[in-house]
Amino acid sequence: MEVGINDYIEAEHFRAICEDAYNVSRTCEWEKNSMHHIHNSCEILLIEEGVTDYYILDEKYHLDPGDILVISAMHHHVRQMHTLPYLRYGLTISPDYYRSFIFDPNLLRVFTTPSPADYEKYYKNVPKGDFSHLVSLVKALYAEQTSKSAENPMKNMMEKALIQEIAVTLYRTFRMQERNVIIDPYQEERMGKIRDYINTHYKDELSLESLSDIFYMHPSNISKYFHRYCGFTLNQYINTVRVYEAQKLLETSSKSIAVIAEEAGFGSINNFIRQYKGILKKTPERYRKDFRAFLLSSSHKNGQHMPIL
Repeated sequence: MEVGINDYIEAEHFRAICEDAYNVSRTCEWEKNSMHHIHNSCEILLIEEGVTDYYILDEKYHLDPGDILVISAMHHHVRQMHTLPYLRYGLTISPDYYRSFIFDPNLLRVFTTPSPADYEKYYKNVPKGDFSHLVSLVKALYAEQTSKSAENPMKNMMEKALIQEIAVTLYRTFRMQERNVIIDPYQEERMGKIRDYINTHYKDELSLESLSDIFYMHPSNISKYFHRYCGFTLNQYINTVRVYEAQKLLETSSKSIAVIAEEAGFGSINNFIRQYKGILKKTPERYRKDFRAFLLSSSHKNGQHMPIL
């Protein structure tokens, strides 16, 4: 079985990262380029070659071969490469997907960005046996991803089983310890519904007061529980979702900045530019120009292939 390094249309790859339940890739950069990105899936990177720095929510993570990095969904990240080629396996998983069959709150911590201190202690210099085992699991998941259901009975069950095994292996590799996590299933469900509502109604006027009326909760309770269960303040999440939707429009359309601001739910173009630059560290116009240059550069590398062994 083979998969070409960057042997796909970049726009389709970004679509898969943002829309598919999960996606496995093995990619390589042969030229130094920076990347500003945000997506609604968790990303797990297994580094084979190259040295690079990632900045996640402005915190620095230095990656060497044999390191593993986890980036939470909706966490803005910047990549700066130092040595080439930069070769890594990537696994992106939608939170809605993995939460549909992984329920243990301790195991769910695997899908969150580690603190810089925990990363330095547990995510770097992963034992070769653990790293190789994770690569083998990712390859097996890729085989399921690219197979047809008619050829592989119970395909959906096998995919979930492999993702669970990857999660447990990561939990052990990162030497995580069980915590006495107090979870209120009722509040967790309600916060999930509010999050889903924001994801689909980001164009509407959204505030603590409006969501309080819709979900029959006191605004202070929404504020308290939303941050606890979603990792963002309510306003942070609303703005991040809107910026994410704007990013997709900037990548896939030629619409004006003003039109994109309106379609992403921002009341004014000035607020849109301010929020976009605050989260993605670039103006919308600069992001569009850099993304198009990245696509042009990537189009020259699609002829280089390396198999998933």
